[in-house]
Amino acid sequence: MPKLTRTSVRGGDRRMDDVNLDDFWNADADKYKCCCRTFHVVRASLFIAYAQMLITFVFALFFTFYYIQAINGRLLQDHWINQLGERYISSLLFAVTLQLLLVLLLVHGIRTERRSFLLPFIVFSLIAVLLGFIQIGNDLFGFMHPSSLAHLMYDNNQFFSHLIGTLFQLWCVATVWRCYGFLGDKKVVRHIGEQLSTTQMAFHYDDIPHEYITMSQPPPYADTVISIDKEPLTT
Repeated sequence: MPKLTRTSVRGGDRRMDDVNLDDFWNADADKYKCCCRTFHVVRASLFIAYAQMLITFVFALFFTFYYIQAINGRLLQDHWINQLGERYISSLLFAVTLQLLLVLLLVHGIRTERRSFLLPFIVFSLIAVLLGFIQIGNDLFGFMHPSSLAHLMYDNNQFFSHLIGTLFQLWCVATVWRCYGFLGDKKVVRHIGEQLSTTQMAFHYDDIPHEYITMSQPPPYADTVISIDKEPLTT
């Protein structure tokens, strides 16, 4: 974690002295890690964003290619894309555009450390998880009332694909939410560091000669607040 600084004045020269905030906040604590404490939640959230961006972009290219082929009449009438209605295609294109926008906001929020940009992704992902569990419930209902053996096998594959996808999306939301909390904690720590720096600069003065006695500097304000082993002030 980068150390915040405080300014001290000696004559006309300004120097930057280190104020170590690691004494009361650890940016690499275990609560900020995931995947068996292997990755930091910030890095994991970026991986999630880039992976979803890549998948969405590839799907958009794939779908656009076949859609243009269908418009030009180069595909058979029984091709799957010709079976889709205009309303379904419009909804699908809107969903792809929205997904790309949410992922871009997620990346921008992490890069600029502005956690408010993470909220749209979190909200829409929670909605997707809720719809996923509803679909899983519908698949379970299909197990109870199978119309045929082939239909039962199809429902079985569909159920596990929906289950895996929903659980993975739930893990993604949990990771991004933890990243949201990390950015909030980091903002609070920075605010504390700015207060310590301002207070230290206000109470700092040079060695003042008083008659024949030199008055030494008091201990740094940050040390008296943060230090565990505090000692009484002496003159």
